[in-house]
Amino acid sequence: MKIIHTIPLLIRPEFLIDDLEMAKRCFETLQPTKGNPVVLYNQGGLNNDEIRELFPPSESSVVILGNGENVGIAQARQNCFDYIWEHYEDVEYISEIHVDMLFPPNWYGPLVEFLTNSDEPMISPGILTMNGELQPLNLYTAIPDNTDDLIALLGKMNRDEVHERFVHPVIHKASILRVIGGYDTRFLQGKQGYEDDSLLLGYAYYMGTRTNWRPKCYLKSWVYHATMAQRGTFTDRHLDFSINEQGLIRQYGAYGLKRLSNIHQNSSVFDMLLQDFLRQ
Repeated sequence: MKIIHTIPLLIRPEFLIDDLEMAKRCFETLQPTKGNPVVLYNQGGLNNDEIRELFPPSESSVVILGNGENVGIAQARQNCFDYIWEHYEDVEYISEIHVDMLFPPNWYGPLVEFLTNSDEPMISPGILTMNGELQPLNLYTAIPDNTDDLIALLGKMNRDEVHERFVHPVIHKASILRVIGGYDTRFLQGKQGYEDDSLLLGYAYYMGTRTNWRPKCYLKSWVYHATMAQRGTFTDRHLDFSINEQGLIRQYGAYGLKRLSNIHQNSSVFDMLLQDFLRQ
């Protein structure tokens, strides 16, 4: 099996219509098949039978984990990884996707090819955000008002360029992801915040200091990502970020914060966290 997609799914009751529409559009464009299945973690809002009805009744192959409890992003992702490692030992690639994304056909093909021909442990596409920003290029474009035109636009933006930057979605080499262990939820106990940075540090240590490794985007593939379409509505998100911030520091310490500042290239956030840590 070549690739398995993973997604934590939360349907917010107060935004039920919008979230259902967003999920349907995501799954219709993702087009999961028996050869490229989806492992999904139910974070709440629907029961598992209702979630299955969101997928097109074609050859889709969907595994639904969880019982509707919002265990947090890191725990949900890790549960998906653990399931894959147990049941799909031969899978070569694992993607992390979000429900606020739209995918052109074979969006993962160029990314898988890139990983096959390089020693990179993971790769991201370029993304078009809801504000019309083309990341990582820092350019802007108009957003079409219907899905078909938006998908067509994504297909026209492909260019054979690699840029140092991290965005979601991301595709991992399954074997290396398993070596670094994925997300260590003993430290990431908040529902959101810093889970990406924890994983990036795991890869940085795997690749070694001599490589000065940074995550990359390969712009032969583009995906629409609304970004923070759901996370921004949680009023207590600052508490979860604080919990995971402290967990990240306990896991990797001052040196980890220094490495993150380098990974993100002059990230003032991690420089400030490092200074706060040193003052303790």
